[in-house]
Amino acid sequence: MKISIDPNRIPGPGILAIGLFTAFTTHDPTVLGLSICVASSGLLLTVDDLHEQDLRRDRKVIAHLAKQPDGARLRQIGNALNLPDPVVAKSLARLVLDSIVVRECEGDSLPMRSYRLAD
Repeated sequence: MKISIDPNRIPGPGILAIGLFTAFTTHDPTVLGLSICVASSGLLLTVDDLHEQDLRRDRKVIAHLAKQPDGARLRQIGNALNLPDPVVAKSLARLVLDSIVVRECEGDSLPMRSYRLAD
């Protein structure tokens, strides 16, 4: 699996690292307070980036299922999108909870479960 770095995701972890570095290396209480604020901002940006990544992945799963009117198995979705089964399972679980996707077969093992878009 090819791993690529999204340049839009670098600022959050970078800001977090700068804030933490400054917090641990300063002796000035004012700078300490500001660096904690900077680190908090970096942490919030990072969490937001991860949430957006999940939303983009969910959108890809929906788009794939839209092309499969009879539904698709979890493993088929993962193979088509080049994603591991646990990642696809998390996306599908969120989409099922939101009633966007329905599970076709209840008793099958996780990789063999079939999903389709809700009516």
